[in-house]
Amino acid sequence: MGAGQSKEQLTQPSAVATSSSIVSDSSSSLKNAEESGGGCPMKNADGTYRTMPGFASLFGAKHPPVAGTNNAVMESEKNSSDPVTSTQQQPRQLYDVYSRPLPVDPTNNMPLANPTAMARNLLPSPNQSIPLPTERVSSTIPKETSGKETWTYPSPQMFYNALARKGKLDPETKEEDMASVVAIHNCMNEGTWKRVLQWEEVLGHDGATKGPALTKFMGRPTDLSPKAFIKHYLFGHPLPFDRHDWTVTRTNPADGSTRDVRYVIDYYHDEGAARTDAGSGMPRMDAPLGVDGGLRSLLVDVRPAADGIDEIWGRIVTMPLAQRGCRSMLECLLYQGQGFGKKSDFEPLPLSPSDSLKTGLRESEVVWENIKKDAANKKGVGAKDGIGEACTSDSLVTTPTTTGLSKVEAKKLAETYSKILAKCETSRLAVKNCDSEESCRKAYAGMTVCAGQFMCPLQHTSLLASLESYGKETNEDVAEAKINTAMEILGECVSEYDKSASIAKRQFPDLFEVVSTGRKRWLW
Repeated sequence: MGAGQSKEQLTQPSAVATSSSIVSDSSSSLKNAEESGGGCPMKNADGTYRTMPGFASLFGAKHPPVAGTNNAVMESEKNSSDPVTSTQQQPRQLYDVYSRPLPVDPTNNMPLANPTAMARNLLPSPNQSIPLPTERVSSTIPKETSGKETWTYPSPQMFYNALARKGKLDPETKEEDMASVVAIHNCMNEGTWKRVLQWEEVLGHDGATKGPALTKFMGRPTDLSPKAFIKHYLFGHPLPFDRHDWTVTRTNPADGSTRDVRYVIDYYHDEGAARTDAGSGMPRMDAPLGVDGGLRSLLVDVRPAADGIDEIWGRIVTMPLAQRGCRSMLECLLYQGQGFGKKSDFEPLPLSPSDSLKTGLRESEVVWENIKKDAANKKGVGAKDGIGEACTSDSLVTTPTTTGLSKVEAKKLAETYSKILAKCETSRLAVKNCDSEESCRKAYAGMTVCAGQFMCPLQHTSLLASLESYGKETNEDVAEAKINTAMEILGECVSEYDKSASIAKRQFPDLFEVVSTGRKRWLW
């Protein structure tokens, strides 16, 4: 959600270092991975192989033969692994902002889980360098009107994976800040729900219904609501940086009937009101939003959608009367707008911007244009994406390929290359000399695992942890998915690292020549 765009001061929580078990080669790990269902991480769904400029240039590697009888095998694998071309004609996997899989259950608009998506939520992204927490926090927002089950917020790892998949990672995105981003996100949702409850207390007829519960939600960042349009173009108010539609379900305890009410929610950012004190980037989940809240820079405009007469009447009559404690229009008229009933705590955002908000008008317009460009480039995923526009495994590495490296960076890559030459000789020779698809599959997977411990230590550690936990998982499908997905992520990380290594070799060939020939001189 848009909470990640808040500019409250972010703390820098210390990362917990994960030690990597370094092995001289990867035959045992690879064997376990293959026995557990792992395939060649360099192989795409259509039978072709990932381009590996680093391996090809550094090790003289080659890809397996793809002609003759092997094509039939590849076509068979394509038909069985690609959801779109399979005989079952299943849609490709889509994901929502929380790293959860789509398509969704049509009964509640919620994603359908699968073991692979569950595994990817728990594993680091291919370009990630430090481990992130995978623990999730339960919200106070009920999923059903009985209130027995509540929604669960994404973990920092899930949030980071979502940003990586959506192409939202940039040099300013720090992995260490994910805990703060999630804390802001959770606080923002809790504050939104409190405002929904203020409306429900007035419009839900004071206990005549059971609930309410949040049963559906949808992000609509590219759809400007009518109220936001009027506020911006008539009153000069900044544009919202996000919009959500929440569906709230009420249950009548008398007969068990239910009624759905859609709420429209606009989120605004007030730069001038942002806190800068220590700890402001890690608000409590129950911290209030707005001027007097824990997140002063985040403003939320919540109201029922104008989907019917009841909702329209509630917005223009019922709630304004409740804010004054009036039980009827006559009472307000008789007592000069102040009634004797219970007053609602709800305070709507004004149509006109405050002086602080006015300073962010131009920035909000730039953000709005970027949101529309992002949607046009199909970088985002969500309810509006077509089924055929899925995120496939080959598109998950989103960091732009390096076009130029400094000599210090190239030296580090060369040193890594030296370690790989020393520790992965068996795997390197297997890749160089493989002569069939099966032998090359194993050779490439072995080279990936062995080189990965030096190129991608975090992802390599995750793979080893997945292998070690195989017999401990209660769900075998989940256990196998974790191994397969960890292997795939490691392959993606290695492939991306190889691109940088290939560029470094072209820029500074002498550094790599020193390593490959074993000359005894300083690398720099």
